[in-house]
Amino acid sequence: PPMPDATPPEKQSRTATRKRVTDKPATTRRKASPGTKHEDKLTAILRTAAQLFAQNGYEATSLDMIADRLGMHKATLYHYVNNKESILYQCLVKSFGNLDTVMKSMEDREIAVLDRLRLFVRSLAEAQNNDFGRCLVLVGAGPLDNMTGDDIRQFQRRLDQTVRALITEGIASGVIRPCHPGMVSALLFGALNWVPRWYSGKGKFTIQDVADNFVETLVKGIGANAT
Repeated sequence: PPMPDATPPEKQSRTATRKRVTDKPATTRRKASPGTKHEDKLTAILRTAAQLFAQNGYEATSLDMIADRLGMHKATLYHYVNNKESILYQCLVKSFGNLDTVMKSMEDREIAVLDRLRLFVRSLAEAQNNDFGRCLVLVGAGPLDNMTGDDIRQFQRRLDQTVRALITEGIASGVIRPCHPGMVSALLFGALNWVPRWYSGKGKFTIQDVADNFVETLVKGIGANAT
């Protein structure tokens, strides 16, 4: 028969408590999945490329320069991208951010048309004044082949059509005085497209401050009560 446990009851209790504590599995940090790591590295490659394209121009930026900036071998880039043109295309796609969702929200007529116009301008200003947005404005789709570049240009046409539709709606509802929607859209995009060339983010104005000033100046100019 087994020998009786001669350990005092109070010591047995302390021993059991220690055992329960030490028996708990060690907490381990959740590791990122291979897919997440790949996406993070791809984003880093694209962001670095966008910075170099905007700084040096597309033609003057080589894959070697991108790899050097990232501290990796050029051959490693090919695990993530096919060529320089595909990098530019993906940078431009990223530059649009959530603008597709913003454009769809412009159809919500429960929101006043001038408020929708303000939201659109703020969203566009934000999208154009980050690394990817500056790449779009300063480099654009010109270096891409016709088929790939057309995807980008088609999206840009949708942006223009969205502004024209808002202006047309505002005229019809009487909150915007009669004007040429295409001209107003050209004025707006011309002003916003120039911002990445001079805005550094180091001054006292945020990009939202810039966007708000732009849109209020525009609204005061085309508003029905403008004089």
